[in-house]
Amino acid sequence: MDSKPAGTAAGGAVQNGTTTTSTYSTNTDSKNAAFETQIIILNQCRKLNGQIFIQRDYTRGLDVQFEAEYPARLTEKVPRDVWENTITRINRIFADAEAITPQTIFETVLGCFTCYASYLVTKSTYRRKLDELQEFLDRENRDIYHHVGFHIRNPMERGLRVLEIAMLIRQGEIPHEEPEIQESSRPIRTI
Repeated sequence: MDSKPAGTAAGGAVQNGTTTTSTYSTNTDSKNAAFETQIIILNQCRKLNGQIFIQRDYTRGLDVQFEAEYPARLTEKVPRDVWENTITRINRIFADAEAITPQTIFETVLGCFTCYASYLVTKSTYRRKLDELQEFLDRENRDIYHHVGFHIRNPMERGLRVLEIAMLIRQGEIPHEEPEIQESSRPIRTI
């Protein structure tokens, strides 16, 4: 049975594929305290059960946009320029939806004055852009991605955290194991 010295605490947590171990020790005889944090990456690829996750890109702040990096698992199935057009269009739709324009200001002020009853009669610019995104994803899936065995889900289904690309399995088809592919040559960002 292990016993910890008085004034020492240790804890560990598992979050988002990482294990974090923290050790905090104090010495009552000295004023110096040591704090050590160790982060261990458990799963460095962004693959889970045949799904590809495109992470949010926070390089320009908290605006909704997704990384434009070409996923390695789309190689030989979807041309790079088709993927770039898709992700660029998705990012542009979100940029247009979140833009502050005279129209959006008017919609907000009108909504405040009518206790938001005006939204019962008309759709907001943001709602119209979300509908446009759904139509775009439906069209892209139907015309391009379903033919090669993929389906792009609306990022609203994942709380705008990730853009998920699911692999389609046809009825009667047995899924085969694909080798683990490192999605990115960049180091994984940890917080």
